[in-house]
Amino acid sequence: MPLTSFMGWAYGRKPSLYIAELSVGETRVRLKRNRWAQTRAGRALRIQVAGREYRYLATSARHRDRALVRNGVEIRIRRHGSGARKKAAFIVVGLADATDLALAAVLCGVNTRNLTRGGAVRAFFGRSLQWLDVFQ
Repeated sequence: MPLTSFMGWAYGRKPSLYIAELSVGETRVRLKRNRWAQTRAGRALRIQVAGREYRYLATSARHRDRALVRNGVEIRIRRHGSGARKKAAFIVVGLADATDLALAAVLCGVNTRNLTRGGAVRAFFGRSLQWLDVFQ
């Protein structure tokens, strides 16, 4: 598996997509997303690694179910539990390689709540209130 790391602005106990950096091996990877898109597919995180295009998107209205998709491969991630009992289940559809699994494992630990419509609204208001608090 390639050495994969994610750094982002901390939100709670997890790094968020805000000012995020992802690296796979020695390569820094650019993350793209449309914050204002109306659909989950439109808000998906787009990643290009080693000439492959990935999409990381929410597959349910809640923030627990995600999928990492590239041409011919889909890795579905379902997180459940709370506190010390938090777990993740991976379902692989297609022929996934080490890079696919490394990306899925790293992104599982990232706060991607704003890939859902409700999470995007909460993140917007949360950041706005923090921004206003700076000027007092």
